[in-house]
Parts: sequence; structure tokens; C-alpha cells
Amino acid sequence: MSLRVPSNTSLRRLVPFITILSNVLSYLLFLVAARLLDRATYGETLALLNVVVVATIPAFAIQTVVARRTATGAVGPRLLRSSAIVGLGCALLIALASPVLVEFLHLPGYMGVISGALTVPPLVVLGFAQGIAQGNERWGLLCGAVLLMGVGRVAGGIAGLVVAESSTGALVGTAVGLMIACLFVLRPSVRMLHHSRLDETQTVRGLFVETAHAAHAHGAFLLLASLDLLIARNVLTADQAGWYAAGNVVFRAALWLPQPVATLLFPAMSDTRRHRHASRQGIAVVGALVAVTVGVCVAFGGLVSLVIGGNSFEDLADDVWMFAVAGGALALTQFCIYAGLSLQRRGRLTLVWACIGAEFVAAYALGFGDTPHQLIGAVAVIVAISAVIAVAQALIESPERSRRPLGAKVNATQASQAGPKTTEPL
Repeated sequence: MSLRVPSNTSLRRLVPFITILSNVLSYLLFLVAARLLDRATYGETLALLNVVVVATIPAFAIQTVVARRTATGAVGPRLLRSSAIVGLGCALLIALASPVLVEFLHLPGYMGVISGALTVPPLVVLGFAQGIAQGNERWGLLCGAVLLMGVGRVAGGIAGLVVAESSTGALVGTAVGLMIACLFVLRPSVRMLHHSRLDETQTVRGLFVETAHAAHAHGAFLLLASLDLLIARNVLTADQAGWYAAGNVVFRAALWLPQPVATLLFPAMSDTRRHRHASRQGIAVVGALVAVTVGVCVAFGGLVSLVIGGNSFEDLADDVWMFAVAGGALALTQFCIYAGLSLQRRGRLTLVWACIGAEFVAAYALGFGDTPHQLIGAVAVIVAISAVIAVAQALIESPERSRRPLGAKVNATQASQAGPKTTEPL
């Protein structure tokens, strides 16, 4: 009797489940921290974990570029080596920025930020692996890479919290866990890269330029996704910032719950013939998930606050729905940004920067940063307006107006008609 190996189509259905599971695992770290730490230290820990979110910018950029290039047959020489340079360079930048981050976030020392910098190289390796799998529609490898990233990050972070009971311990553990996770995905992703079609017309410069544009897009979005928590840490009292950090868990749940939709539809949206249908389908699914999330928070706010922080955050119950609205609106904006990136369009980033500027003005100039309730209310209104505009742009724009990427002379149709695959020099 032989075991039946799941087909690639069956594995594709697992992608949303695995992605959601990975995100749910991430919230275990927040829940453990809420129960081990006091409010002030919890706020500090959440602020530092947002440094790790910033550290995912190069990883997301590499994943986007690698996925698009493998999906369209535009893989260039030295792709892996160039990705490694991006990861190491970004880690160095975060380390150099540690004095500024320590001052702005009122942190007790540099080790937490340095540990956040150490997460960048393994995150880039994991992003590279996910991009290779996503572009080739190899859903088994994608599921494995996503799950390993979630388990490594959370298991390491929890271990660090248990041992040290400090924000620095959580960040050190997270870095170690991610390094272990990337060891498992590096070999199969490199093997798949060797079987990818090589386009000799692609240049390393073109790769770096495209990665820079993708990093700009992801960086601006992640800055927006983390900005309200960073502002709260800067302008509110330690106790208030801890309350806001607990509510931010709901914000992130609403933001990342629809993430598998973009992951699954990105290859289809990269094809101009399928882009319009895929993007509209994605907007409908993401919108439905957002509506359900907000509805649950409105109906069961007390239960949600109890799950997040136990009895320490009972006063959060009446406000969790505002965090859900803010996170859900940002999820819609994120999907529309992915839809634009699939066709090498970056005009929608203007909305992201407008929201960033609006949050600064609201918090520092208009007085909406005086209390945590005012701050989340202002953020929810700002990102909801941006989501409406982003969805309208995505529905109206024509995919035929997309530009040809830098150095790319092979589109998806030509790639499907090309000859045998060749091995790429690393």
C-alpha cells in the first residue's frame, strides 16, 4: 500500500491555511508577552517587534522581484548572490540607525535594535525561497517556507521571553529562530533556482533597481502599518502606549488575515490577460474578510480583549472595532499595492505617503495624539479614505498600460513558448 502524494493543486488550497496559521502563531508571541510583562515593558517589546516588521522590507522586496521574474521567465544571472547582498546591506543600515531608534522609542539600550538587525539576512533568505516557490507556483515549498518562518520567529521569540523576560530577550530569540528556519529552505530553493529559465538579457543593475522600487513600495506600506504604534510609543505615557500596543494586535490581525489572497493571485495578476479578473476577485475576497473581522470585533469586543491580554486589558473591549477598521482598510490598500506591483506600477504609493503625512499631522499638529482613543480614531479615518481611493484606482486602471520592467525582454507568453530551462550561475 503506497502513500498518496498531494498534488500541486491540492497544496495550492493549503496556502491560505498555512499563511493564516503562520500569522496566528505570530500572535502567540504577543499573547505570551502580554502575560509575562507589565504594560510598560509590553509596549517596549511591541515597539521593538515593529523593528522586525521594518526588517521584513528587503525580504518582501526580494520575494516580489523573484516571484515576478520566475513567473515571467525573466530570471537573471547572480540572483541569489545579489539577494544576499541586499540582506546584509539592510542589516547594516538598521544597526547604524540604532542610536536614532533608541532615542525615538525611549529604549533602555541598543541590544534590542541590534538583534532586530540580525533578523534581516535570514528573512531575506526566506523571502527568496517564497518568491521562487510563488513564481513557479510550487505551493508545497511555499507552504513550507511560510510555516518555517512563522514557527522560527515565534518559537525563538517565546524562548527568549521565557528565559530573559525582557524585550531584548524576545528579539534575540526571534533572530536565532529565523536563522534556524532559513537553513531548512535554502537548499530546495537553490535547487529550484537551478531549474529556472535563465534570461541573459537581465542585468544585476536591473535587479537592484527593481528591488529598490519594490523595497520602496513595501517599505512605505510597512512604515504606514507600524507608524501609529511608533507614534503612540513616542507621544503617550508608558501605560497608555501599552494599552495601544494591545489594541494593535487586533489591527495586525485584520491587516494580515487577507494576506494569502495576494500571495495566491500575484502570478495571475502579473499576466496582463488575467490581471483584471484576478484583481477584482482579490478585492472582493479581501473586502469580505475585512467585513467579517470588523463585525466580530463589534459583536464580541469583550471576548477579543480577553483573548489579547487577559484581565489586564478589559478596558480595551469597547475600542477593538476601531483597530479592526484601521487594519482592514490597510489590508485593502495593501492588496491594491500588490496589484500595481504585479504590473510594475508604483503610482498608488502616493496614497501611502499621503497617509503617513496625515498621521504625523493628526498626532503632532492637530492634537489627536493626546489620548490613545483619539489616535486610533484618527488613524482609522485616514486609512479608510486611502482604501476607498486605492480600490477605485485598481478597478479603473487598464492592465494594458503597464510598462516593461527594466532589462526584461521576456514576457509571460514568450516564457511559455521558450526552449528548455537552463541552469543559472550563482
